[in-house]
Amino acid sequence: MPDISPINNLPSSSLPASIQRTQVDAPATTAGAPKHTEIQDRVEISDHARHLEKLRQAPDIRQSKIDAARSEIAQGTYETPDRLRAALLRLLNDIEPN
Repeated sequence: MPDISPINNLPSSSLPASIQRTQVDAPATTAGAPKHTEIQDRVEISDHARHLEKLRQAPDIRQSKIDAARSEIAQGTYETPDRLRAALLRLLNDIEPN
């Protein structure tokens, strides 16, 4: 295999494993004509990068909801008996599903 020229003058050994160069023989155009070699680059996107992109596309935080909840907590009106009961039922259901 012929030597592959490095990208950005870096030796190919310093390239990340997700970037690979492959050598592909191009089909001959005429019968008996010598084939030439074509080099193709390939980049693979990691699962981590995909996850970060999903997070980037998530809707922004609704600051008004956060401010309203903080205000209710500060005033002592957020923790009503009904809300506490509902939260406890959800917790018990998570721990011991039916």
